[in-house]
Amino acid sequence: MGLETAADEFMMLFKRHLSSNSQAQIRWVTCKSVDWDAKTMEAEGMSDELAYYDVALGFGSCNTKPVVETDCIIGILEGQESVAWLIYASETELVEFNGGENGGLTNTPELKTQLDKTNAVLQAIITVLSGTPIPEPGSGSPSALQTALKAAITGKQLGDFGQIEDSKITH
Repeated sequence: MGLETAADEFMMLFKRHLSSNSQAQIRWVTCKSVDWDAKTMEAEGMSDELAYYDVALGFGSCNTKPVVETDCIIGILEGQESVAWLIYASETELVEFNGGENGGLTNTPELKTQLDKTNAVLQAIITVLSGTPIPEPGSGSPSALQTALKAAITGKQLGDFGQIEDSKITH
């Protein structure tokens, strides 16, 4: 048997040994502090009050910022208590996808409200323009159109799109 074949067989047997003896481990914990810059938290076990340090808040593509003192579930990787990551938090401040570079997700009900306001103003303008004869230059009052538009849009506001972003979930 060649050295490469023996090494491959040893690796296969070693991996089989590791997989048969290591079990997935899950812990109920309470979040005690969050370091959002490092994307880690400190937690305390709910049943044994064991401290967990540097618990990863995600793996980059999706990070979750739990509220301090909230209940969480963490996973223990390969049975190594020092290698843990957040699986679930009962309350979160932020869920960030792909570093949050694209800003917050659209708050759909707010977007609809603001689009409805804008559509009402545009519909009023269309109604005035299609229903009111516009005088030719030099043959009538140039303010007739302005007066009709002002009357049509009085009390209406254009949509305010400043509140349509939900910054609790970024992507």
